[in-house]
Amino acid sequence: MPTRPFIPPRGFRAALRRVIELTPSTKHFEWEIIDGGALEFYAGQFVSLDVPHNGGREARPYSIASAPRDGKQFDLCLNRVENGYVSNFLCDMKQDAMVDLNGPHGSFVVSAPIEQELVFIATGTGIAPIRGMLSALLDNGEQLIHDVWLLFGVRHPETILYRSEFEALAERHTRFHFIPTLSRPPADWHGETGYVQTHLRKIFADRREFKAYICGLKAMVDEVRFILKEEFGLDRKQIRFEKYD
Repeated sequence: MPTRPFIPPRGFRAALRRVIELTPSTKHFEWEIIDGGALEFYAGQFVSLDVPHNGGREARPYSIASAPRDGKQFDLCLNRVENGYVSNFLCDMKQDAMVDLNGPHGSFVVSAPIEQELVFIATGTGIAPIRGMLSALLDNGEQLIHDVWLLFGVRHPETILYRSEFEALAERHTRFHFIPTLSRPPADWHGETGYVQTHLRKIFADRREFKAYICGLKAMVDEVRFILKEEFGLDRKQIRFEKYD
């Protein structure tokens, strides 16, 4: 039974207002809706961007990397994929260029009401929808009743996307715990190392009273789901996920 009203997807046109290079291959995009009315969505949902290609159109889904604001603005975060036409088209767009999109889509959203601790687990650009979820949870001025955790796995320190934002959230909210972990740490790294699966087992192995939200590449998502269900004994209703190829 759905806990939130369904928002029917519609068509929009958006203009690119700002681009920030997060890493040499990853960019943060800030868009403004200029046609189609207000874009309503729940944090964690995605839109399908439609770009011209060889006389036709080509579409790709991208998670919204922000919480709902004013119905006009939303963010995306994506990698430039080698030989990926749409990702390269978007990464080469100039300020104020326009794109067609359709949305919102998807059910990867935080269940309401929140009655347990929340554990967010991400790798790479899987952080995009989770950034939106965390913003919706932590930037609304309300105090957290339950602890919220973010386990974020990447290879190198410079690829911890939105690191300063999450560190600032952890400073403002004592119930928010940000745990980045590196699979290829440099010698001067003093934080956690290894994979998110290791830290999930270390922190939560003897606990069942939480909900998990997982996003990243298929192999990681499948393994974390297995750990949560088979090792921890979580019910499938306590596990939400979205995976990328």
